[in-house]
Amino acid sequence: METLTTSAAREDFENMVKLVSEENKIYHIQSAKDSVVLLSYKEYESLQETLELLSIPGFRESLQLSLQQMKNNQTYSIDEVFGHSN
Repeated sequence: METLTTSAAREDFENMVKLVSEENKIYHIQSAKDSVVLLSYKEYESLQETLELLSIPGFRESLQLSLQQMKNNQTYSIDEVFGHSN
């Protein structure tokens, strides 16, 4: 993530928006009193969805268990899940 002053961001804002939207680049923009982050709307939505999922009680633990089961090859085939037989 590149850090810029508000003055530098103002000078190159159109190009920055293009890079953010086309290449998912993220900028940290600092003023004398505050700082902000410029990221694509798609990335913002993704972060919001992640926060929402992680706020569900037990979700993180369930996800970690599932990842461990995948790593240990403790999974079911589609046929086993849906009862299809050849």
